[in-house]
Amino acid sequence: MNRIVLFVVILLLFAVAASFAWWALSLPGAVTLPYGEQEISIQSGLAAFLMLILGGVIAFAWWILSGLFILPGKIGKSRQVSRTRKANSALTEGLLAAEAGDANTALKLARKAAKHADDERLQLLLEARAAEANDDWAGAERAWGQLTRLPGGQLAGLRGSASAAAERGDQQTAEVRAREALGIKSSADWPFNSLFDLQVSRGEWVKALETLSIGEKRGLIKGDSLRRRRAVLHTARAAGLPHDRKLEAQKELAEALRSAPAFSPAAWHGARQLMTDGKAKSAQGVLETGWKARPHPALAQLSRRLVPQDTPENISARLKALINTNPTHRESRILEAELAMDGADWTGAIKSLALLVEENPTARLCLLMERALKGYGDKSEAERWGRMAVSASREPDWSDLDPKGMAFDFSQRNWSRLVYAFGDVGDLVHPRYESFGRELEAGRVMALPSPDEEDDLVTAKAPSEPRLPPLDYVADED
Repeated sequence: MNRIVLFVVILLLFAVAASFAWWALSLPGAVTLPYGEQEISIQSGLAAFLMLILGGVIAFAWWILSGLFILPGKIGKSRQVSRTRKANSALTEGLLAAEAGDANTALKLARKAAKHADDERLQLLLEARAAEANDDWAGAERAWGQLTRLPGGQLAGLRGSASAAAERGDQQTAEVRAREALGIKSSADWPFNSLFDLQVSRGEWVKALETLSIGEKRGLIKGDSLRRRRAVLHTARAAGLPHDRKLEAQKELAEALRSAPAFSPAAWHGARQLMTDGKAKSAQGVLETGWKARPHPALAQLSRRLVPQDTPENISARLKALINTNPTHRESRILEAELAMDGADWTGAIKSLALLVEENPTARLCLLMERALKGYGDKSEAERWGRMAVSASREPDWSDLDPKGMAFDFSQRNWSRLVYAFGDVGDLVHPRYESFGRELEAGRVMALPSPDEEDDLVTAKAPSEPRLPPLDYVADED
């Protein structure tokens, strides 16, 4: 398009020049030029025409000379464009090969790109990716490290270097790189996530809390995820403190409950701390706080044994206090059924459980129904519910219950898992939720009476004639 426009402009100039020359030739008079001792007389029109031609020659000569001066630059620019195209092509194909896992091709293209690319950052980027594709983590870390020293490549280089160090098992270097990147003012969230993940994986709860605070200040984490993560970290730290630092542990647990009252392990550990100090009333208050936010069977289990050798009346009163904080919750309704069984109210227990089973017949509810029906005196039906428990769905939350009563005594690894399972999603699934057999066995220990208790029940309830089931309980036909 530009060439056409230039051609049209030249034609117009020639037309104008020709018109001017034709007009100049018609001019009267003459132009006298001294030439030594003589004078040369030229017609005015011819003189104007000759001046026009001279101007054109001068312009043409200037165009030629200027073109010669800029020709080397044009040649250099053309070569540079060609090199850039080759470099871009090699870089593009090399990165694609690296992402595809073709390390050999990526390395070849990296060397080719190094010959043509002027930007060293691109060369190093491809070199690092090619090394990663070849599982050469030391080489990748070297390339990433060189990239950190170039303008604009520091953050990307630190990220790649941290990842490469982690892949070769050098967690200390990975942490140093992540911490260095976190010191750079940027909206990138990977330095925070990388550093936090490393600290959590090693059980460094205090450091993880500090990093979490940095993430909060920069807006990298907020809302429920922030509060839930903080609750898990405080609880994990408290659980790992020795007994002689119980005051510090109680402060940590109080902070955990303030951050996320629904985190049941915080309430459980806090109440157990107070229980060991003989502060049963305060412990019950903590359990009620936890139950109100999120009822959990482990809290009720601990409430049962707050006072050694306590009377059934006191135990029942504490459990009813839990129920009253959140009466419509499923766990509260299950606890009501358990309290009915504690008082040998088998009919009331079966009525309550029938409604719950209708909503979701889990293995836990089947075991409770088995217990209630045994107490009622219908052993055949009880056995059927026991068989149903084998194939019924399980409750991850209920699996938190341990036959020994140490529901939330997690290992460091399991606390680390809960930082994300509860922190990011809000799920409270016990790490020991592994197999049905383990869960069912724990369930039978929790749901069935002891042998002595069972003998007492049989003696107390032996009917003189068959009992009818409750009106709202209908046995399955199969």
